[in-house]
Amino acid sequence: MLTKPKKISKSLMKQLNQKLVLQILKDHANASKSELAKITGLTIPGVSEIIHELEHYQLIKNIGESPIKRGRSPVMYEINKDSFKVIGVTIRSKSIRVGLFNTLGERLLFSEENLPEDTSPNNIMDYVAILVRQLLKDSKMNFSDINGIGLGMHGIVNPIKGISIYPPHLNWRNIPVKQMLEEKLNIPVIIDNDCNTLALAEYWFGDGENLNSFITLNVDYGIGAGIMINGQLFHGSNFGAGQIGHTIVQDNGSLCSCGNYGCLETISSELSIIEKVKIKIKKGFPSLITEIAKSPDHITLNHLYEAAKQNDQLALSILETASRYLGIGISTLVNVFNPEKVILTGGILRGQDAVMQPLTESFHTHALLTNIDHLEIVQSKLGQQADVLGAATLWINELFKGELPLSSLKSN
Repeated sequence: MLTKPKKISKSLMKQLNQKLVLQILKDHANASKSELAKITGLTIPGVSEIIHELEHYQLIKNIGESPIKRGRSPVMYEINKDSFKVIGVTIRSKSIRVGLFNTLGERLLFSEENLPEDTSPNNIMDYVAILVRQLLKDSKMNFSDINGIGLGMHGIVNPIKGISIYPPHLNWRNIPVKQMLEEKLNIPVIIDNDCNTLALAEYWFGDGENLNSFITLNVDYGIGAGIMINGQLFHGSNFGAGQIGHTIVQDNGSLCSCGNYGCLETISSELSIIEKVKIKIKKGFPSLITEIAKSPDHITLNHLYEAAKQNDQLALSILETASRYLGIGISTLVNVFNPEKVILTGGILRGQDAVMQPLTESFHTHALLTNIDHLEIVQSKLGQQADVLGAATLWINELFKGELPLSSLKSN
């Protein structure tokens, strides 16, 4: 039986049009009412009403007339980038990062501190609250100047209830981090998995702009993917989508933090790569790494990359193995989701040619030819602090997607 299509309410239509105008101004830097009307298909009076409302909430501003050769010069409008400020927080495997960002994702302030020895949930949330307060103090701002806090967590996260279900490096279980942080700071908080937040950062400010479907693969202490389908994050039914690091790629492999053996993370994550280097060197394998790092216990990825640049065979061999398995992991994602692009992020990419060449060779060996005709694999251009931008983008995404009521914002 056919049903009549539901009518869109006037208030919802207004909200959708506001969202559309904001997105156009973000993408075009500035525009006049007539240009906005032409792009959106709205009438000039309709655009004027939206402009008036957005100005009322200080989201856009009049930047004066644009000079033209004939006729009346049009008034131009642009995003008021400093009207909407948010804080991004990421709780990483070994550190906590906090950053202050404006509407256009521009970083205003950033800090990073090591995790405290006591990694119990309450102590970590207390420490996050201290870092947020210090960030505001350093920026000479008050909580009233901030629209919200975005929190990125590794592992499984329920973004709807604000629960960190299982972050393996912290070994928590079902911790209500959103509620805890809101009670400590009295400011609204949105949380999600850190790979999902990275995908949001790429969608609004990086290589994922104007794409419907892409995957962001983060290779760091762990390995995870943020999956964007039709402009929306794909979380999975139990919020476990994107856990590609826990795909078993090696029979009888090493024990993984998830409890299985031979997961991709046990071969290609930063922690596993460094651990393999340490084991090899302690067994007596010759390498320039011993001269560069001085002590096997102090080896970092930077030492490994420096040795690789000098054609060190141990460094090159371990990086090649890790990269080839990464290529297999990426091919699995591409074979299943058939995205337009795969964006790579994380510390391992500092290896450049030593990583990318074997990775792409392995990927093309294992991926379905029908799924890679127009596929691009690129390295993120957002930099090493993209995770904090991603956390902040949880709020920026709400604004540009029209999910944030304008009535909750400051008005003139």
